[in-house]
Formats: sequence, C-alpha cells, structure tokens
Amino acid sequence: MRRGGVRRVGAAERAGASVRSRLGRRAVSLFGLLAGCGTLPPGAGPLPVRNQHPAQLLAAHPDPVPAQVLPGGVALLRFDNAYTSLWLISDNGPTRNSLFLDGETWRTALDLRVGLGQGLELEAELPFGYASGGFLDSFVIGWHDLFGFPDQGRRDNERDAFAVEADRLGEAALSVEPHRFQIADTPLGLRARLLGDDTAALAVRAVVELPTGDEEAGFGNGGVDVAVGLVGDVRVGDLSLFAHGHHTFVHTSAPARRAGLALRDVTAVGAGGILQVAPWLSLLLQTQWETSVLRDLAIARAANEQWLLWAGFRVACSEHTFLELALGEDIGAYVSPDFTLWASFGGQVGGTQGNAERRLP
Repeated sequence: MRRGGVRRVGAAERAGASVRSRLGRRAVSLFGLLAGCGTLPPGAGPLPVRNQHPAQLLAAHPDPVPAQVLPGGVALLRFDNAYTSLWLISDNGPTRNSLFLDGETWRTALDLRVGLGQGLELEAELPFGYASGGFLDSFVIGWHDLFGFPDQGRRDNERDAFAVEADRLGEAALSVEPHRFQIADTPLGLRARLLGDDTAALAVRAVVELPTGDEEAGFGNGGVDVAVGLVGDVRVGDLSLFAHGHHTFVHTSAPARRAGLALRDVTAVGAGGILQVAPWLSLLLQTQWETSVLRDLAIARAANEQWLLWAGFRVACSEHTFLELALGEDIGAYVSPDFTLWASFGGQVGGTQGNAERRLP
C-alpha cells in the first residue's frame, strides 16, 4: 500500500520476506556444504542401469561402465536400487498368445568393481528382486493426463493390481511371483582395456550370469548366460562421452520350454554423456536400445525393441562416497516399463581421491 509516495510494508509482507530470506540462507548453506564435501570418486562412469522389463531381466546384461578400468587394488562398491512401474497388455487371439505387465517391481543389488592391474577389472553383482501391485497407478494416470501421454487403457483396469505373465498357446512361458523378496541370477564379468589414455579408451568385456534365481518364480532362466561387448569413452573438457554395445546368448527357462517358446538372444547398444559441473557434482544423460527376448511370442508389442532414456545426477557425499538419483523413461511405442526410479549409494575403497574424476569419465 502506498501513502504520499511512501510504500508501507505490512506484517504479512515482512513475514514473507523473512521466510524467503531464511530459505535463501539455507540454500546457500546447503550449496556450501555440498561444495565442501569432497570430489567424486575416480572411474564412477555411467549410471549402471538396465531395462527392468521382467522378460529382459532374464538375460545377462553388462550394465554401462567406463572403458577406463580401475587401478590395481582399487575397488568401487555400490548399493543400487531400481523401482519400476509396469504396464503393457496385449494378446493375439487366434494363437492364444498374450502378454500382461501390470505391477511394480523393485530390484536391488550390491555391485562391486575391482581393479586387478595390467588393465583388467573384475565386475560382480549380487541382485535381489521383489514384485507387487504397488501404489503408483493413480499417480501415473495423472502424470499422463498432465502431459498428454497415451494412456494405453490403464485407467480402464483395476488400480494397483498385479499380473505379470507371458502366455503361449494358453500356457505360461513367464510368470513373476509377487510379494516375495528373492535372489535373481548373479552376473560375474571381466573387462580389459585395449587401448587409450586418460582422455579416450576402448575396452572389451565378458559377463557370465549364474542361475541363482528361481526360474519358476520369474527371477531367473535356470541356465548360464554369456554376454560379450565393447565399451568406449572420450573426455572433452568437463564432458565425458561414452558408448557401449553387447550381445547376450540367452538360456531358455523351463517355463518357456514347456510352453514351446525360445527366449531369444539380446543385442543392445547405448550411449550418453556425463557433465561435471563441479568437483562434487556430475549430470548424466544416457540412452539404450535393445532387442526383445520375446520375439518368438508372435505378438508385435512383445517383439518390439526396447528403447530407454535416463537422466540423473551424481553428488559426492564425502571424499570417498557418492549418491546417485535418476529417472528412466521408455521412449519407444507400446513397450514397458513405464518408468524407473533409480537410487544408488556407493564409494571407493583403496587408492587416492583428489581430482581423479576430472581424468576418468
């Protein structure tokens, strides 16, 4: 309110200014705390994310990693979590083939990378899974309405229900058991740097996945998978660019064999970038395309290639630890999952810290 050209500030406005001032001071304090918490560990690389489609999880998947291997005696340990919303319903009436993906899954894993020296690095993961009807259906429907995304019939079905099953000729080739926390198949890998220096590198890798998951419950395929691939990266100032590709020879699970369905091998390629905006903060954007293991189900939507986009950040929590948060979205037509929330906490064991993140993507 103005009187005689003088603006009088009321109590409410003073209170609002005080709140904004406190929030501003807290934001500055938080920024200062983060800026002083250290630098990101060396060789953290891309987000080690993967497609959370229940059928694709049956195949071994070398998660994205940097081509730069860790030095001998240095390890990177992570606690990874991916929470996924699934939705895809399709059938082929004349053949009695169908695919139902309605539910939410949580995959959590201890992920270990160890430098062996001589340009070699060992990779190991201990994964677990859990499936349920979840709680996000109403949120997802509202999200789709807000941005005009296709609903694909989701609102016409029961909210927060669970049905994850692929049928061939009326028999289940894949069925995921809900409400049970259980181990999945366990991958072990080895990566060898072929050439390069601190700014560019190329590496070859191989992964063997052991059948530790329950194939009848949909958390494994009952056999050994083998995957081979290449990883490359290059550093341009504060930007790291990377690309990777692999082919997986997939074992067919007992339920799929009983239904007369062969799980097909998977070919995957991906690329992305990491922008280091501060010694303690990196922004990540990456994408991956892969073929479907269900190409023989004779349903177009089941055979579609999977194409996902991930965006997130990595922030240092201390001189040796970091936190990652990211969101993954499907960007192909009529595929699943709808989206995946990613959270990981990790850290370096052994070696030196300093500014190694500036040298290694």
